Amino acid sequence: SQTMESTRPPPQGYGHKTIGFWGSVFLICNNICGPGMVQIPCLYQQAGWLLPTVGFIAVAFLCYAASLYLARAVAWMPGNHAYTRRVEIAGITARLFPRWAYLATVWALVLSFMTANIASIVVSAQVMDSTLLAAAHKTCALVIHQGSDTNFSTFTCISSDPDGAVTDSPFGSSAYVISLGYFIVMAITIPLGILNLDDNIVVQVGGVVFLSACVVVWAVQFTAMGLDTAHIPVVNTGGLGTTLPGVLFNYGFVATIPSWLNEKKVPVPVPAPNLIAIVFATGLYLVLGLFGGFGLDPAVLPTTDSGCTDILSVLDGGSVPGVWTISKIATYVFPIANLLSSIPVFAILIRYNLLNTGICSKRTANIVAVLLPWLLALFFYTGNQLNMLIDWSSAAFFVFLNLTIPLYMYIRQYMLKGFHHDGSAWDDSAYRHSQSLSPIASTSSLLQPVNDDIIDAGDHAPSLEAAYRVAHDHDDLPLPDALYVLPRWMRMRVVSEITLAYFLFIFTILLAFASMAEQIQTVW
Repeated sequence: SQTMESTRPPPQGYGHKTIGFWGSVFLICNNICGPGMVQIPCLYQQAGWLLPTVGFIAVAFLCYAASLYLARAVAWMPGNHAYTRRVEIAGITARLFPRWAYLATVWALVLSFMTANIASIVVSAQVMDSTLLAAAHKTCALVIHQGSDTNFSTFTCISSDPDGAVTDSPFGSSAYVISLGYFIVMAITIPLGILNLDDNIVVQVGGVVFLSACVVVWAVQFTAMGLDTAHIPVVNTGGLGTTLPGVLFNYGFVATIPSWLNEKKVPVPVPAPNLIAIVFATGLYLVLGLFGGFGLDPAVLPTTDSGCTDILSVLDGGSVPGVWTISKIATYVFPIANLLSSIPVFAILIRYNLLNTGICSKRTANIVAVLLPWLLALFFYTGNQLNMLIDWSSAAFFVFLNLTIPLYMYIRQYMLKGFHHDGSAWDDSAYRHSQSLSPIASTSSLLQPVNDDIIDAGDHAPSLEAAYRVAHDHDDLPLPDALYVLPRWMRMRVVSEITLAYFLFIFTILLAFASMAEQIQTVW
């Protein structure tokens, strides 16, 4: 039956269940790593090495727990014990939330993914233009609107970047242009965005490999320059306000988990790829933060009105003596490898969730997911509007979409399933009753079957239909794929899984309000 599942055509607009173990690791790792990485050394120098390090480790555990809780909530959808039905965040939200909350969550998710994609598009295009200037000493653009400090012709070419920064527009801070770098990135990523998630795994592998190589090169560079412990205090109380948003922004991947579950191979476990990817990405963050913070003089990483200075501009800008050529090359490779591989993924995730709601066709979903971000990116290519967009989007959506809502989904499913405290004794009466209250008249469009056969996932993973049959016999049913956050001895003696979920749920609500309050305070 597993062979049938891999070869059966998926529903229109979706991919096959063909993502293997290591493909899963690379996909999740690439979803974790984002443009915020290049500001981590500055974060360490601002806040000291202790709090960011503890923060990264704590948030990594929190996201790992949320991803497993979300995976379990997805597995508890009817007939989806082995992830054989198409259940996105939008689909499970339609089942569990009132209609107003369902619609708000779906559009918040789409807006969050689209914001991430706009940021990736803008930075990728800017870096591509900087790469063209470095390699060919020329880049060109179609000028849409003249800026207050520019006097370009309709089609203009430049041979140098006035400020030498890698991650801003070489055409100034006020002119709106469609640059050659923009066209190149668009030509590469739009075809990939029209494909499916499983078709992009090779790109994800390449992205993580090159990104990791850049971090290693920089770590060796900083070591050769000399690591000075005086550059980073243990704790810097003056920079505490930057710790929370600086850490949280780098873990926005939990909401992407259902799309991966839908296209991973059935034998691929859920916890292991998640754990490996999270540990590896967190390791990259710590290496970059500690080595970059200790290796660079704080004078070259100042805090500007738009936030921390990124190490790309520092290493390539000439302000640091003794920078190797390979380190400068890495400043161009890093954003391209990191962001070019993430642009099609976020476009695909938007399309999947729109299709899963049943509110639009595949063509409309592709227009919204693939083309609309490119149109909106034109308005953020210059100026500091992009930083404002990222800051407000992260503050408003990150914690709720990646932590609070996944935890609530698990708690809601747990309550509807009628579990006892130990997770045994299924009673689906409450769950069957809840279906009459569902905001969607029919869920058949939300749960497109990948395979109509009941897949034998082993004795440890009976189908949900089998679970219903033995519900009133009070048989103990292990959770799918051993999706436990805590080891058995801790669950039995210290805290149960549901108690931990309630605690984390309340904690993430407080965290969300703290993140928003910090952003508001920064503006005022």
